[in-house]
Amino acid sequence: MSTSTPPEASKFLERTPGSRRVFEEASRYFPGGVNSAIQYFRPYPIYMVKGYGSRVWDVDENEYIDFCMAYGAMTAGHRNPAIVEAIREQVAEKGTLLGAPTPEALALAKELRKRIPALEMLRFTNSGGEATMYAVRLARAITKRDKIIKMEGAYHGAHDYLLISDKPSKYALMGSQHVPASIPDSEGTPEAVAKLTLVAHFNDLDCIEYLLKKHENEIAAIVTEPIQTNSGVIPPEAGYLKELRRLADYYGVLLIFDEVKTGFNAAPTAAHQLYGVEPDLITLGKVIGGGTPLAAFGGKEEYMEEITPIGRVVHYGTYNANPLSAAAGLACITKVFTEDTHRRMAELSVKLAKGLKEVAQDAGLTVAITQVGNMGSIFFGLDRAPRNFREAYRADKKLWYRWWLGMLAQGIIPYGGAWFEEWFISAMHTEEDVEKAIEASGELFRRFTRH
Repeated sequence: MSTSTPPEASKFLERTPGSRRVFEEASRYFPGGVNSAIQYFRPYPIYMVKGYGSRVWDVDENEYIDFCMAYGAMTAGHRNPAIVEAIREQVAEKGTLLGAPTPEALALAKELRKRIPALEMLRFTNSGGEATMYAVRLARAITKRDKIIKMEGAYHGAHDYLLISDKPSKYALMGSQHVPASIPDSEGTPEAVAKLTLVAHFNDLDCIEYLLKKHENEIAAIVTEPIQTNSGVIPPEAGYLKELRRLADYYGVLLIFDEVKTGFNAAPTAAHQLYGVEPDLITLGKVIGGGTPLAAFGGKEEYMEEITPIGRVVHYGTYNANPLSAAAGLACITKVFTEDTHRRMAELSVKLAKGLKEVAQDAGLTVAITQVGNMGSIFFGLDRAPRNFREAYRADKKLWYRWWLGMLAQGIIPYGGAWFEEWFISAMHTEEDVEKAIEASGELFRRFTRH
């Protein structure tokens, strides 16, 4: 992304002097002034103090309509009353951490298995990154193989196993169109580990089968989201996931679906159920914690029984399945995420997608829009929806950044803080929220085509 300051920055700077002061102080304590790199953006991040429903407020007392929703973790809505009550009761009457198994975790597990048949058994973790790390470890133990295949541009957590070719910054680093390169996204990643992670294109079966043939009997698993996110929202093409399932079976590798973002967002339960394809292992996160730290990995019983103490695949964690998170997650899944709620979220997401497309066309701006469930993305400068990260990468990132800052200056957080993120509609968004986002975007789009 360019370091130059776009014209939309001036109003942003005028509105957020308090955030600038906090940023300057925080930068003396935290690298970049933040505790997760995705929270940082230029000229400085906004520091929030509270949220309710579809809104958040910053240190300058500015109010924002929030379409980031903590990157899909808060789609029940900020301070949803049903979840607040569950947390209050747990804290006041039972406690937050008891150092032992609790009925709350069992109740949530039973509810998840009822809704997602692929979860024959599961284990809770604290983050989606932990869940995918353990899923890969389990797959390697089951198959007695070391290599895995993941998709270019896909993010599955910040561990060495999968932080490979997440966001290659230049075409020259990406490798060939036929077979993408395995590029570590972080310094400190051992080269030997990076070589064990093979990279393919999403929606490209030829690329995936080439790797399966070339490394036959060496690959433990294919790891993918059923709908790729963190490259914008990229849905699978017709038949793609079913063929991926066939290839996994033919070559004797496990199919792992990462549904940390898509689960209970892109679909009423797990997104893979939209396509009639069942994975061997699945990871969940974000929504299932109801805004508290909670994630899970699970799948076929015969595989999960390889986990300690029954098997020899290690899984530990003091905070795993803590009763506070389990109580919040159970309230979220059972009291907030009803079929009617999902239907309404999807309808508002469709309205937002159509509205953005219409105001872009009216302004003479070329954009591609993708949308599944309560999620969606806009790709500036593309005339058709991308099939994979490399196509998405061609989008106009400078124009996205202008839209991002311009929307913030109008009191709307349109997205997560990068071009490759997406919007989320929550259970507490309204039609008015969506209409305001469309109207504000239209004003900016007309400015873009004039200047």
